[in-house]
This record gives sequence, structure tokens and C-alpha cells, in this order.
Amino acid sequence: MSPPPTDEPGDGVDAIDDDRIVAAIRTAPKPVVNTTYLAGEFDVSPEALLERLESLVADGRLEGHEVVGEGYLWWLSIDEELEG
Repeated sequence: MSPPPTDEPGDGVDAIDDDRIVAAIRTAPKPVVNTTYLAGEFDVSPEALLERLESLVADGRLEGHEVVGEGYLWWLSIDEELEG
């Protein structure tokens, strides 16, 4: 189940709270998601979301991996899993 949408149309990635992104991964049907899945959850383009996801990796909240030629995969960091 996805977190409830609270962003107004056109607000873009900057309007999405980091906790909502983490919650979308936590509640996803699989523990690993791709950028396209997350972009669909927030009605933004995958390209627009990529930099934000990379910043969450830098902050230690997510882990990610590029599958060459296919895109990126994202999952919660161990620290984030233990907090949830």
C-alpha cells in the first residue's frame, strides 16, 4: 500500500518528504524497488527522482545499485530497517 498522496500536481520531487520516499520502499511489495516504481508512486519522472534517491543514499537512509543498461535498484539501509 502506498503512502497517501499529499503533493499538489506539479509540485515535483522537491515537495516529496524524504520520509514518504522511505515509507514507499518500506511498504512496497518487494524489499527492492527500481526508480520507475518509485516515480510512479509519486507521479514524477524517474529522471527527476534519481538525484533525490542518490541523496538519500548519501544520508545513509537508502542503499542503491546501478544495473548497467537497465537502471537503478533501491532498498532501505540497515540503519533505516532497524529504525522502522
